[in-house]
Amino acid sequence: MSEFELSKDDEAKMIDDVARMIVNKGFETPAIILLEVSRPISFIASQLAVVALGPLLWLFNLEGPKYAALFMNRGNVGRIIERIEALTKVSD
Repeated sequence: MSEFELSKDDEAKMIDDVARMIVNKGFETPAIILLEVSRPISFIASQLAVVALGPLLWLFNLEGPKYAALFMNRGNVGRIIERIEALTKVSD
């Protein structure tokens, strides 16, 4: 498995982690708007992140490839939005 491939369990955990961080910070609405607007270009943005972060990965031991892999699949953007909405309903 390459650094840009995620198991279903890893995807689910990362989606939950991202959504919880957004909800805990109170950024549900702006995050959902940003995710909806960027959904069509999420794959291109993930590729740009790979190129931009590539030289820094060895220096900072970043998890950039994992998050780039998460956004390579456009369906995950929708799953993040759904998880944010579910967490928001629970906290209301």
